[in-house]
Amino acid sequence: MSWLVWSSKQMNRLQAVKRPPRPSDRVSVTTSREPDNRPTPPQPYYQSPQQPPPAPKNGLGTTALVLGILGALFSLIPFVGIIAWPLVILGLIFGIIGFFRSRSGKATNGGVAIAGTILSLIGLIICVVYASAFTSAVATLPAPPASAPAAPGAVAPGAADATGNPGDTLASGDLQLTAGPLTDETPQFSGPLKCTEVSYRNTGTAQAPYNTFDWKMQNPQGAITEATFGGDNTLSSGQLAPGGTTSGQVCFDAKGNQDGAYVLTYNGTLFGNTVAWNN
Repeated sequence: MSWLVWSSKQMNRLQAVKRPPRPSDRVSVTTSREPDNRPTPPQPYYQSPQQPPPAPKNGLGTTALVLGILGALFSLIPFVGIIAWPLVILGLIFGIIGFFRSRSGKATNGGVAIAGTILSLIGLIICVVYASAFTSAVATLPAPPASAPAAPGAVAPGAADATGNPGDTLASGDLQLTAGPLTDETPQFSGPLKCTEVSYRNTGTAQAPYNTFDWKMQNPQGAITEATFGGDNTLSSGQLAPGGTTSGQVCFDAKGNQDGAYVLTYNGTLFGNTVAWNN
């Protein structure tokens, strides 16, 4: 009997463990919440930071004013006013750009830009007036007198440092030179020649050269010919000692002999001058 009671208890325990809890067994916990009618505090307004406005671009207008002032001042000074040309041109360009920047709102010194433009324009006008006046003055200067052309056969002015007549003694450096008149000769084995007798005297303290080919002849038409060989006593070449003398004949080709004045010229030493004899 006791065993049956114990078995019944064990079965009730097992059923109590396996059986899910009933709604009546659960503890009902309810929370009563009343509606919250309190006003919500205002939230702080968040404002994004504003960007600073861009700086005005007033550099060109200010530069135009400075250049205009300097250009207008320099343009009033004769000859020095050439410095004003680049100043007023740049001032005019910068002033116009600065004015349009002020119109578009990128600059705030429109008046400064206008003042620089006006001053640069005034300076440019003054520069143009000065340049025109200078050009007109130069154009009205009298032309230098034209030198008279040399007569055929005569030595042109400046062609010789000293001129003389046949038989005169002329100096070329340390040499004293004498040339006689040109004479016509017809050697047996050559064509017609014009020859002159020349003499040298060295008055310097150093040796001086002499040479036939230092002599030239200009015919009446202005053609200049070199000396040639063919005379009876042709001048040779060499050096003259201080105080030394020498002489000889210098001849020139005279084919197509022409009537008129001939000129005999000498230009030999490095530091000597050109001398001429009019024949």
